[in-house]
Amino acid sequence: MKRMIATLLAAALIVPGAAQAQSSNRNDRAPAAQQGRQNDNDRGRQQAAPARQQQQAHRFRQGERFDRNRATNYSRVDYRQNRKLSAPGRNQVWVRSGSDALLVLLSSNLIQRVVANAF
Repeated sequence: MKRMIATLLAAALIVPGAAQAQSSNRNDRAPAAQQGRQNDNDRGRQQAAPARQQQQAHRFRQGERFDRNRATNYSRVDYRQNRKLSAPGRNQVWVRSGSDALLVLLSSNLIQRVVANAF
């Protein structure tokens, strides 16, 4: 009786894994026309999908044009929440890039001031 229960438990563990492997293999198959196109591009070599690289922090400098796509942890900052930041002037805003605070001129996106390690 113990042997039969052990066999049933082992089968219960193996069967879902085998079913999952079969379903993933079915989805990996591509039509013949697409397979031919892939082989022409990579010449038959199997290429791994590129791993998503972590964005490296860009160190902005004064006078440089600000691009929010290159800023890590981008957000607008309320200067009243941080003692290191002064009140922004007209058409200026404080933004966060990594651990730095940048004073950006809205009309031209030029960096007016950089406060390193403000956060």
